[in-house]
Amino acid sequence: MKNTTFYMLLATGLVLGACNQKASSPKADDKPATESKAVKIKLADLASNKDYNCGMPLEEGAIADTISYQGKIYGFCSSECKADFAKDPQGHLSKQ
Repeated sequence: MKNTTFYMLLATGLVLGACNQKASSPKADDKPATESKAVKIKLADLASNKDYNCGMPLEEGAIADTISYQGKIYGFCSSECKADFAKDPQGHLSKQ
């Protein structure tokens, strides 16, 4: 009876240990929900090298999102800036 109890505890420990190990080992490509992945586009392909929502200068490889408006592509530092621009593109462009 002692051997059966020992093996049951050992098996339980192994299962729990394996579950905890998987939960605490994030994948290399896991990122926080608030972090945007950069869009692979060159600055030369954009209408401007600045974010027309917040005015931030854009850098190659750090463009978070883009939108096409009137045949031109506009880049943004974040998806939030893109969403704000999309509400009134002409209003944002006329302020610049």
